[in-house]
Amino acid sequence: MRKVLTILILLFSFTAFCKDKHKPLKMPVSRWKEIKRMKPDSAIVPFTDTLYISFKRKDSFSYHNLNGFIYNGGYTINDEDSLLDFGTSRYKIAMKRPTTLVLKNDEGIFVLAPDLSDTAKIIVIDSTAEKLIPVTSIDQMIGHWTVYKRTAKDQGSLDVATTIEAAYITGPSTDGKQGYIYSGADAKNNPSWYIKSLGADQVLDCDGKNPRILKVIKCQKGEMILEENDIKYYFKQFK
Repeated sequence: MRKVLTILILLFSFTAFCKDKHKPLKMPVSRWKEIKRMKPDSAIVPFTDTLYISFKRKDSFSYHNLNGFIYNGGYTINDEDSLLDFGTSRYKIAMKRPTTLVLKNDEGIFVLAPDLSDTAKIIVIDSTAEKLIPVTSIDQMIGHWTVYKRTAKDQGSLDVATTIEAAYITGPSTDGKQGYIYSGADAKNNPSWYIKSLGADQVLDCDGKNPRILKVIKCQKGEMILEENDIKYYFKQFK
């Protein structure tokens, strides 16, 4: 009987060990900002497209280069080679400390420090505090716009493949496309939708992966609000 108990204890310990060994690795909730960049041979190089990375709950992330497209999604870390996989890009974690994160790939070495700025704070737009100017021309909306907040009656209904993350509005062009709409799953050079026109009732008629109608609630002073069904998207032109 004692031998049987000993065997059972050993089997239980081994099973628990295997579970811990293969438990997915996670990064703590944190925000990082690039402070140094080097070539693969460690030669320091100047840069202006600062890399920003935010690790969020439930293995999700947000990253972008300064003035660049914001990528959102889920990440994984390979416990064998410490490969951090964002889906759109991959880095080897060369160092991970509370005050330093060093990432490497074929392009170079990226040294990041905790981002203590207020860039991630939610900005609340009070539409009732100002008089909204009617949007009568697509020219009023030209620019790169990034979603910083969205509201929905059912937050669980948001899908990364259809939820809007950014808009690039160009205005009238010879190909009939007046701008582009990106979801969180779109690559920078492959938006899922394009804007056909701005209607008289302040509605953006979009086509592409599927037809979409976006109501323009506001577009002034560097702020834009679009509405689709029960979802409102809040945009800003971040510098």
